[in-house]
Amino acid sequence: MEFQYQGRTFPYIITRKQMKTIRARVREDGIIYISAPHAASDDYIRNFLLTNAEELARLIDSAAKRKAAAPDYTDGSFIPHLGDRIPLRHHSSPCVTALKQDGLHVFARNPQEAQIAVRQWEISQCVELYRRINREVYEHFRKKGFDVPLAHIQIKEMTSRWGSCTAKTGRISMNFRLMRYPVECIYGVFYHEYSHFLHQDHSAAFYAVLLRMYPEYRKWDALLK
Repeated sequence: MEFQYQGRTFPYIITRKQMKTIRARVREDGIIYISAPHAASDDYIRNFLLTNAEELARLIDSAAKRKAAAPDYTDGSFIPHLGDRIPLRHHSSPCVTALKQDGLHVFARNPQEAQIAVRQWEISQCVELYRRINREVYEHFRKKGFDVPLAHIQIKEMTSRWGSCTAKTGRISMNFRLMRYPVECIYGVFYHEYSHFLHQDHSAAFYAVLLRMYPEYRKWDALLK
């Protein structure tokens, strides 16, 4: 399905669910994905889209820019990592993947092999970093007198959220894609999810805890948005 706004055509897909309000997400493919109550008519959904068209257009343009900036993994290209852009250095002879002053060195004879090597390196870096930050944030909460568990971390590639918390099981899911952003953003998501162990909502009490524990939260959250 499609709708028109300022001479542009925007595709969208509707999924009907047991819910009370409409939600819209723009994914990397530039399509608007609508979650809507079963009772919502097509005309009601189109009016919702037209009312929010300016913001949706901005999100679609942002998705297109991210896609255009995605690395092609050729020798000398750049990969995003912790808010920086790292040059990629191919080696035709076997070598250990290593980050040096002049870039990330990988054993690769073509971009496909480079992508695999970079992915493996990114995963190892992500696991190590998330484990360290998880322990650090947990200890900070405990030091301040908050009774929170040491979270069990799951790392996922999520399209609609940066993290999620299941307070009953002490589990936090973290988005792998956060590795593209400054480490302060990663801290912000960890502090956000740990605050949900104390308040399972986004009430004033929740934000009072979050901002006490991480005063710069809003600054780094704005970058993710």
